[in-house]
Amino acid sequence: MKNSLIISCLITGNSIFAQTGNFGINTNTPTSKVDIVSTGNSFTKALRISDSGLLEKFTLLNNGNMGINSTSPDAQLGINTGTNTKSVLKINTVSTTNGRQNTGINYNLFSPLISDENGNLVKQFDLKTANSNSLTFDGSYTTSGATNKTLCSVNSGSILGFTVLTGFVQGQSGTGVVKYAAVTWSRGSGFIISSNGHDFANNNSNSLTVQGSGTNTLTFDVQTGDDLIFEVTGGNLVYRQVDSSTGTGRSEGFNIFKSFRTR
Repeated sequence: MKNSLIISCLITGNSIFAQTGNFGINTNTPTSKVDIVSTGNSFTKALRISDSGLLEKFTLLNNGNMGINSTSPDAQLGINTGTNTKSVLKINTVSTTNGRQNTGINYNLFSPLISDENGNLVKQFDLKTANSNSLTFDGSYTTSGATNKTLCSVNSGSILGFTVLTGFVQGQSGTGVVKYAAVTWSRGSGFIISSNGHDFANNNSNSLTVQGSGTNTLTFDVQTGDDLIFEVTGGNLVYRQVDSSTGTGRSEGFNIFKSFRTR
């Protein structure tokens, strides 16, 4: 047997009403379980919640601004930790561009959030993601030796950008090289390297030369070990890996991150 209680309350002086299970403040026809109608100007507080020490912790103004530890929020949401021992906002990782696990996220369209000098958070306009055909191709890749494998397609007018990072596994035992570079490509300029570097495994004399700047074929050529090659050909950005000493293909891994195709 279920018990039900219907409270009918009217306190007109303080404008509190309750009927048929709904509770209203400043409204005699509450349409939800708790219905608060604010009064006053834009900066009147419609709701205030304080802690046990009567310190205001949550504020909702009549103009819709909400504050956490902010008694007079001047934005839609104003957060002030009140201490330097914790962050203002923490978002636990639910997915990554490398994993691409969440089917509800479009990993091909991202725009960064930026903060101005006053702490206002806005979505930055970004040419890389402004077009519906833009995409990213972050991930971990294993080459198939001398056979080209595709990173992404290239459309008319596309600009490409990515950072590549390999490990010491790139190369024979004792002569491997870790390679790093930030790369862009456009149809008029070819590949451009904005920064690059490398490190050695056990052999500290193995040199790396980056060849093909300004062309459509970019080669990370090591003195001993594997050459990693990127090329724009046949409407695609492709890669392959060739042992520089034997000319045969190898199948070792590398990572791509901070990637984009503008359109």
